[in-house]
Amino acid sequence: MPTLQNGVLRIRPRVNVTRGYTGNEPGNITRSAPLDASVTNAGSVSTDTIYSGQVMELTSAGKFKLATSTTLSKNAYIAYHDSTDTDVDSCGKILGFSCLGNFEIESAWATDVKNLAVGDPIIIDATGGKEGLFKEGTTATKIIGHVTEVRDLGVDGHTATNARGGVVGTIPEDSTATPYDNDTTANKGAALNIVKFVVRAD
Repeated sequence: MPTLQNGVLRIRPRVNVTRGYTGNEPGNITRSAPLDASVTNAGSVSTDTIYSGQVMELTSAGKFKLATSTTLSKNAYIAYHDSTDTDVDSCGKILGFSCLGNFEIESAWATDVKNLAVGDPIIIDATGGKEGLFKEGTTATKIIGHVTEVRDLGVDGHTATNARGGVVGTIPEDSTATPYDNDTTANKGAALNIVKFVVRAD
């Protein structure tokens, strides 16, 4: 399971699988595979680390890397771990949930939350260094799922000094370390949102 460190703040929360995964007895399509050589965990560019909830691509060599604009839904998987987790390091593999596997996923890695609504199809948004992120889109061969909920994680409302809501300075490990900017300057400081979606089942 993912490494949980008390007091350590994350960029965004880990993935949550609300339906279709029962731990060591999965009822749907999962895959554990080694990391591609492009995943160096150096933290210097957006493509060298995989975070829990991002979209991965299973390469023809049977390894995982962050999904790109050419990734097809049949090769797309949602990362369960961070590529930096000790579990991944010790076993040499990372677990992914197939985007054809009938899972219901909660992930914070959407790039256009303000444009998402229940029922919208989502595709990988790999433009401008956004590998592994997703957005609304209708390209048939690249649809990874359909939105079932968009939820604001704010607790006490949003203010200029507390953009995410909640209690300042007490954000747990499975929350965020910095104000969430939704990947655009215009939305800097916007509330962190979780997008729940059902992956394709074909």
